[in-house]
Amino acid sequence: MFIRLTILGSILCLFSLVGCFEVTPTIEDGIPQYLNITTGPFTKIGHGYYYIERVTAKNWFDAFAACRQLGADLIAFETIEEWNLINAFLWKYKIMAQYWTSGTDLGNQGKHVWLSTGQPILLKLWGPGNPDNYKGAEHCDELGYLAVESNYNSFNDNRCDKLGLFICEAAQPKTASFVIW
Repeated sequence: MFIRLTILGSILCLFSLVGCFEVTPTIEDGIPQYLNITTGPFTKIGHGYYYIERVTAKNWFDAFAACRQLGADLIAFETIEEWNLINAFLWKYKIMAQYWTSGTDLGNQGKHVWLSTGQPILLKLWGPGNPDNYKGAEHCDELGYLAVESNYNSFNDNRCDKLGLFICEAAQPKTASFVIW
């Protein structure tokens, strides 16, 4: 069977020995629930997909590399809703610890940004007195400082060589569908 796909204006036309079929593509964010596809090792929390390392502590650089090997980045909190969802998940499943994020001021002392997005950290996440660059040696940002259930976790700058757990954030998957008729 000979098949050729041709684009005619905004219509995809699939030619075969039996004629031409119109193909209408649709692309949407996320994975429709009816597909029942596993997203492991990532867990869907809200609209995002996250990997929470619970066992192997790494320094910030190794945590960054571990996320990249998964095709993800260290987490960047872009909204307070995302911050609240992640913290609620950590409390619900009692997996509280200190977790590396993509936050850092390695590029420009005192100007903390999300390395994964390049955006400045503008949300009010910092714990009391932070970031403080204690002893001039804290340049990598962690979630989980002074954690109490009433305010979830606080944000803290820490030494990049400190061993800690980490949270990776995967890009939003896309679902492509095709209607052929």
